[in-house]
This record gives sequence, structure tokens and C-alpha cells, in this order.
Amino acid sequence: MKIMILADVHQRMLVNSLRHRRTIKGLKKAFSKIDFDLAVFLGDLIHGPDYRDDKVRFENDLREALDTTACKPFAFVFGNHDDECAMTKSEILDIIGSYPNSVTDGENYVLHMNGEALAFIDSGSYYPSDESCYDVVKPEVSNWIKQQINGEKAIAFQHIIIPDIYGVLEKGKGERKLPHGRCDYRFRDGFEHSGHLYESPCPPDINTGELQILAPNLKGMVFGHDHTNDFECYLEGVKIIQCQASGVNCYEYPQRPTVKLLDTETMTTRKIRI
Repeated sequence: MKIMILADVHQRMLVNSLRHRRTIKGLKKAFSKIDFDLAVFLGDLIHGPDYRDDKVRFENDLREALDTTACKPFAFVFGNHDDECAMTKSEILDIIGSYPNSVTDGENYVLHMNGEALAFIDSGSYYPSDESCYDVVKPEVSNWIKQQINGEKAIAFQHIIIPDIYGVLEKGKGERKLPHGRCDYRFRDGFEHSGHLYESPCPPDINTGELQILAPNLKGMVFGHDHTNDFECYLEGVKIIQCQASGVNCYEYPQRPTVKLLDTETMTTRKIRI
């Protein structure tokens, strides 16, 4: 099975028209030119803060992005910005569910497709206290997902990366990406990985044990959120796949938008510019 992963499109109202048109053009190219079985919008498809008082414009702009799917099957998982708007998550899911090619089934769900178990996990928005900036995946959610996987080896898709990534990083002079500057972290010497760590990962500050609960039933976890990183590695025997932004509407600019095409049989990816 081949899955096309689109992260951090950030469809938005308050951005210049050139970047808006470039983002939509890239989405249309991805859906028309790339051969895949399922597309996954990996969160922050739309930049909710631009629409705090405008439900009509929010729906119009969300539909503009979703219309690029051209009747090809897609799944959606929430990021931390999608629902920072005048709409609730339920209302957003109603819009997504109005597309007959959507296989989205709620905030947290597991699909069984083409012989694969695919878990979609809502990593939340912001934590309710100053213990953490970003929200956490609660143990009861992780355990529910594990039950739904039902003993198979699944691939999990969620927006915000897990805190465990810092177990393989160290403070030090990291990679440099112009014009964004240099990362304050790097992978530990000798730790096997591929791709790039261009910015410090931004997981929640609290580890709820999500990886430990799910690892026996996972072969991969796919993340977005950190727009310039595209590294891949293994944690607890689970392949970690980090995806760059698929739009140019946020701080990743002028980085060219990309998608990753995942082969679920070999768990290999190909990064494609769009």
C-alpha cells in the first residue's frame, strides 16, 4: 500500500495571495501526479487562528483545500491549529465527512485498509496548565487505539511528535537551514538516522507513555508539526517518520513544499517536491 502524507498545509486567510496560490497549486499537483492508495492530511490543514470570527470563510477555505483531493481517498487527523477558530472539531469533521472520498472516522480512529492497520491519533492543541505547552495523548486514548489495532502491526499518524525523541538527541551545534538559523540540538553520535534535524522538535513536555503502550503493536509512527524537519529513525523498534510542511503559508517559507510517499510493505519513504 502506498500512502501520500501531507503535513502542515496551513491553508489560511491572512497570507499573501502568491503563497496561497502556490500552496493550492502544490496540492493539486500532488493529487493529480502522484500514484497512491490513500492520502493523509497530518494536521494543521487549515490555520484556525485566522478564522476566529468567520465560520463562512473558514468553511470556504477548508473546502478549497479539500477540493484538491479530486475524489481520491483521504484521511484527516487534527493538528494543534485546525480548531483554533469559530468552529468546533465536530463541525470541522462534518465538513470533512461531506466528501464521499473521505475515510476519516472521528478524532481518534483505526482503519483497516489493503491489509494494513492505520491508526489516527489526535495529539491535541495546548495543555491546560504551564506544565507543558502542547497537549498530551492520554493513556486511555493510547490503550483504546491499541485495542482497535487488535494485535496487528499498525502505522500511527499524529501531528505532534512524541517526547521520546529527545532521548536520542543532545544539545550542541546542529544543522543549519537558511534563513531559519541553526538547530540547538543534534542526534547523538553514532545514532542511526536519515534526513535532517533543522529545528528543535516541539513535543509536549509531559511523557504519558504513548510509545511504550503502543510500540508492541506498531511498525511506524508518522509526524508533522515541525515544518522543516524530515528525519527518520527507530525508537523502541518503531520507525519514526518526520514530515516537512506541504505548504508555504507559514514559517517554513521559502522552503519548497513536499509530501512523503510511504510504502507500507517496506516502510520506506520517498520525499517528493510539489
